Amino acid sequence: MKKLLGLLLFLFVLYVIYYDLSEGVLSTPASVVLFKKDEMDEKISDEKESVNEEETATDANNGDYSYIEVEVKAGETVLSIVEKLQGGPLPVSISQLITDFQQLNPNTTPELIQVGKTYKFPVYNK
Repeated sequence: MKKLLGLLLFLFVLYVIYYDLSEGVLSTPASVVLFKKDEMDEKISDEKESVNEEETATDANNGDYSYIEVEVKAGETVLSIVEKLQGGPLPVSISQLITDFQQLNPNTTPELIQVGKTYKFPVYNK
């Protein structure tokens, strides 16, 4: 009887391992929306056009930069938003981006931005 129970347990463990490796146990997120590059460029240009005015701020280290007010959507980070606004990689370091973001948004840290709120994001001159 012990051998039969051991065999059944062994087969069950093999099945669980097989299922985990082939199917997986994590569900695919249904909220992930994939955009084509053209659609994303349209959304970014619409976002830029919707800004009423773009003001210029000065930074002692990196010259002039402007900012755009953007409403944060789910899954976005300060880095991802600024990279979208720039249309590519950042011309400054991430630590400089954090400093500029905190200067534009006093009492706010990049790690604690909230979905649905509007923040000022720096746009660097190329």
